[in-house]
Amino acid sequence: MWDRTSGIPLASAVAASCAVPGVWPPATVAGRRYIDGSVRSATNGDLAEGHDVVVVLAAGTGPGLNPASKGLAVEVPLLNAHSQVLVITPDDVALEAIGPNPLDPARRAPSARAGQRQGRAQTGALRELPSAPAV
Repeated sequence: MWDRTSGIPLASAVAASCAVPGVWPPATVAGRRYIDGSVRSATNGDLAEGHDVVVVLAAGTGPGLNPASKGLAVEVPLLNAHSQVLVITPDDVALEAIGPNPLDPARRAPSARAGQRQGRAQTGALRELPSAPAV
């Protein structure tokens, strides 16, 4: 897991995150090859274990999308044991914008707009979390 203290340039982290097996090749970062973390888990929500407040942005999950979203059924109870958890998945409007193929470049702009709209709508839920940062 990389974070801002890992010393990995953002562009390299994004390249690794885009390396989807069967779609794009692995990315070489610091001499090692990496692929998208969704191969391990659709959300990797379990990596936030131990934090007081956890927001899981499960953009690639939901009905008709990633079947690995079942991982949320395991990750969320694990997180709920010690954290306030908010899981955000695409709503119906976002699912329509994403379409049947989330890798379709023609869907990028409509998906981004739908995500921004849904994100603005979710700020109230974020404010309701105890110990939540100011939004």
